[in-house]
Amino acid sequence: MYLNQDSNHSLFNIRAHGVGYVIINDNHLTDSLVLTPERQLSHWPVTTIEDLNDSNLAWLLEDQPEVIIIGTGARQQFPPASVIGFFARRGFGVEFMDSGAACRTYTILASEGRRVALGLML
Repeated sequence: MYLNQDSNHSLFNIRAHGVGYVIINDNHLTDSLVLTPERQLSHWPVTTIEDLNDSNLAWLLEDQPEVIIIGTGARQQFPPASVIGFFARRGFGVEFMDSGAACRTYTILASEGRRVALGLML
């Protein structure tokens, strides 16, 4: 067995996730949120893919991420073209994944020191 030191220097780390919740550091959260390695923005007003609009998508851009991930709940869903256009017009790519995959991907990228933003629909 190989042991590696945890070198994740993020202020906010996802410890666990499941249907309708995420544990960040030691906090059990059930509201949708935006997470970056430096900041947690609670009460993101998005619970379904249909809730996405320019106003709440802007939350994901606040820290100028290089990678944007949106967790869409228990299954992967794809947004309308207008949502993709929002990011494309600003020069950002975005990935839509089920929330479990989004949490795992965020954790890996944050541990690599990447500027990642996660929008998590809970």
